[in-house]
Amino acid sequence: MKNSAVEKFNVTDLTENQRQQLTKIEGFVQRQLQQSESSIAVIEGAAGTGKSVILTKLFEKLQTGAKNPASPYYGLKNKFTVNHPELLKVYQELSTTIPSLKKGDYIRPTSLINQAHKNNQRYDVIVVDEGHLLLSKPEPYIRFTQDNQLSELIKLAKVVIVVFDFQQVMQSKMFWNRSLLEKCLAPYPHQTFNLTMQYRMQAPASVQAWIKSLAAGHLSALPKDLGDYDLRIFSRAADMYELIKEKNESFGLSRMLATTGFIKRTANEHNVYLDDFDLPWDEYDVQTTPWAERPESIYEVGSIYTIQGFDLNYAGVILGPPFRYDEANDQLYIDTDKVTHREIYKKTPHITDEKSMQQMKQSVMFHVLNVVLTRGTRGLYLTAADDDLRQRLERL
Repeated sequence: MKNSAVEKFNVTDLTENQRQQLTKIEGFVQRQLQQSESSIAVIEGAAGTGKSVILTKLFEKLQTGAKNPASPYYGLKNKFTVNHPELLKVYQELSTTIPSLKKGDYIRPTSLINQAHKNNQRYDVIVVDEGHLLLSKPEPYIRFTQDNQLSELIKLAKVVIVVFDFQQVMQSKMFWNRSLLEKCLAPYPHQTFNLTMQYRMQAPASVQAWIKSLAAGHLSALPKDLGDYDLRIFSRAADMYELIKEKNESFGLSRMLATTGFIKRTANEHNVYLDDFDLPWDEYDVQTTPWAERPESIYEVGSIYTIQGFDLNYAGVILGPPFRYDEANDQLYIDTDKVTHREIYKKTPHITDEKSMQQMKQSVMFHVLNVVLTRGTRGLYLTAADDDLRQRLERL
């Protein structure tokens, strides 16, 4: 795997499947640009199905064509938005390597919406990566005062292309489900494009299925055939970290990841700790290099806020204290009382009854699990803070 997100997103040669999908999406865009009303293309796909690669190539075509009188995109005004600061860094860096792109083409959704309203600006095409991270409720402290960012973006463009993966919804303020998305799309012409090919994990189908099953809470024996994929379960996080450092030396881009649930031992501490393992969490940094690509991040623990949307060669994953073992049913469950990052459980207008709220509290943590388990292209190493769960995993 290329150890640069910019190189990974800016693929020179698409696969035949990707070329076919891109052609279909472009056909939709070109047809809908001729219409007077707004329309939306939704690209759905699980983690690792190349959604960002498709968007990168599509936006390059749009911006290159905008300057070419012979192109169907000539003269168009387009924007690319993503509500993820680490991914935004990648796209802005990408703009320095492709002549037709500019850093200003890439912007966070709140800034795009507010600037468009201030300047009375409309766009021809808005491309949205990680649409499941769009706000679905007002957040006045970041100056988003409307009800829903997707609805606002649709009002600003003739065509919106948005990526969605409901298995990556991980906060109540960004709560999305199928019915809410359909409600947003209902007033407008729209079409869904499904990406199904797995490009990230270089693993047999049996290994991919095992990881998907674990991400849903199911515990089953490890596949007999792992192919070239390095899948291991560890009794000690410290031992796992030593191997991650070795892999980082040999292959690069190998990091420790963890889920929420580690209580602060002092007021100023923000660490992940288990057996002899004790390292600080990642911290948002304004530098342009994404977290996983910074050499010093080998001495930190990544979270969904720095690793979502990115690939690693080898991922060492610690399941935090909220992930517990249900012996009676032989499965994994979430103890939501042990979730330390309470921000993800704030009230949302889309969930009004307690039963649904409890279901949401469970599901978003399984979505977190899905994200961290699917980062490693060559290997996944796994351990758990809960003693019973860790022992059960070892027996697998």
